[in-house]
Amino acid sequence: MAEDDQKNSSPVTPSSLGAFQFRRVRSVPGPLTRFQSIRPQILQQVSERTFQNLEGAPLEVLLGEALYAERLRMSRDRWNPFTRGRVQGDQKLWGQIQRGLLQPAAEVDRKGLLQRVIQHNAEEIGGFFDSKIYEFATHAVPWGFSWMLNAASVRRFLPWGMTESLRSRIRILGEVKSLQKLAEKGTILLVPTHQSNLDSLLVGYVIYLMSLPPFAYGAGLNLFSNPFLSFFMSRLGAYTVDRNKNNAIYKQTLKNYSSQILKEGIHSIFFPGGGRSRSGAIESHIKLGLLGTGLEAQVEAMIDGRPKSKVFVVPMVVSYHYVLEARSLIDTYLAEAGKHQFIRARDESWQIRKVLSFFWKLFASQSNVTVRVGRALDIFGNFVDDEGHSIGPQGLTIDPARWLTSGGELRVNPQRDQEYTRELGERLADRFHKENTVLTSHLVAFSYFEMLRARYPDFDLFRFLRLSLPQRTVLWVDFLDEADRCRERLVALAQQGQLYLSDELLHAPNARVWVRDGIRQLGLSHDAQVLRVSERTIWTEDMNLLYYYRNRLTGYGLSRLAEFSGGKKQFGQNDSQGFLV
Repeated sequence: MAEDDQKNSSPVTPSSLGAFQFRRVRSVPGPLTRFQSIRPQILQQVSERTFQNLEGAPLEVLLGEALYAERLRMSRDRWNPFTRGRVQGDQKLWGQIQRGLLQPAAEVDRKGLLQRVIQHNAEEIGGFFDSKIYEFATHAVPWGFSWMLNAASVRRFLPWGMTESLRSRIRILGEVKSLQKLAEKGTILLVPTHQSNLDSLLVGYVIYLMSLPPFAYGAGLNLFSNPFLSFFMSRLGAYTVDRNKNNAIYKQTLKNYSSQILKEGIHSIFFPGGGRSRSGAIESHIKLGLLGTGLEAQVEAMIDGRPKSKVFVVPMVVSYHYVLEARSLIDTYLAEAGKHQFIRARDESWQIRKVLSFFWKLFASQSNVTVRVGRALDIFGNFVDDEGHSIGPQGLTIDPARWLTSGGELRVNPQRDQEYTRELGERLADRFHKENTVLTSHLVAFSYFEMLRARYPDFDLFRFLRLSLPQRTVLWVDFLDEADRCRERLVALAQQGQLYLSDELLHAPNARVWVRDGIRQLGLSHDAQVLRVSERTIWTEDMNLLYYYRNRLTGYGLSRLAEFSGGKKQFGQNDSQGFLV
């Protein structure tokens, strides 16, 4: 695949769209706006294709395994009054399948049972789009947050007297203009990093701010349990992804749905990590199933002779100073990593009180969310220019059709395409790290954690996280020196094109200024202070949260005890003591 030529490319200028007065942004129509008229056709094509994919399998076994998995899932899943209808629909379907499988195949056609399951899945997955709801959401929701921002900032409390807007809290950087151009030349597959359930709302609003047409996106089924969110998301192009459904029939239907809407030219979003990052680290293990639908869609569109058949994969890195559900995420990660019985915190991301408190603190603190649009890739992992041309490993323009031709014929080749997708996944993990914008909170947490670890180099992760208060307290002046040294290492990495630094880190007059800012940002959202400072000392009240925020800077070889095989960085790997490196 193409070598990283970031150092030789023109520097990325901050295309920030924040810090503007509140005003309407023109909504841009796109392929998704006609979705309602073609939805029945899409679902029919998805169902037919899924049946063709699976009809050659031993149907008795396929259906039996799916029945077992679904019965187990339904016994474990929690439901509420708002999800009751969906649960009852699943129970009714699988009850019918069970009764059918108990009958002889001569009496109950297994193919008919398979078709029934596929059609049920397709209808559940398939999204909707309402242009009027989209207009309302893109204007009314930001207006409401903007009013809260002004109130929280103790400026003007009346909505008609607003001086700031939600956009002033969102920094949009990177290849914005390139993305806008490519959206007119092909289909965009936007792949953001994923830290919070708020990402779906944020990324959707960022797309609107960049004057792009609406995108379809896969949203976890858990988000639809909130009636308010469900109303909007189910009408704004979101299609449901139930990560608890692991049976082969469901997975194939989901993949075919993603491929079909991309083939129709509908720009799409999905989070390639498969879910929120529980460790706090940038995604390093990319789920290849849905990612591969981009290649499949492009091949089929090219075979059909469709205009604008190319699919462009665009990484996006979202950076928060603090994450609403960090506590529940890191506890889940540690429970799985250590096989211990942790008391897991409840996921706070959709408790209305917590969400409103999160935004209030965001606005009152003058904090920001940073979103960086990365350089676009083709379906093989090569960079593409603004005209949509693929740039090969030697810096020359290549023809994707040649890479997709087997035996002199342009066609889908599962073995070949699987390898292409694997290389694209590796490329994305690398680009996520290179497009990362380091915030003051990230570096403060990393510096403090590594300073403590240098004191106790023989401790494994779980012993280290149980340090006593005296053990996890250091002198303030010593920490400032350590933080400054860590910053210098990051400056060197930024000069090499390995990451980006926020303005607060780049332009702070001294370490005390940016360290104070980072500590303040970390203390905005959680009951326990991640870091607390007295006149002479600094300590942490929560080692687990400290580890979560520290992990944002793993994968760069910065840890004092990082162990890389042969000097090569291994994203998402642990060292011999269990720490992410």
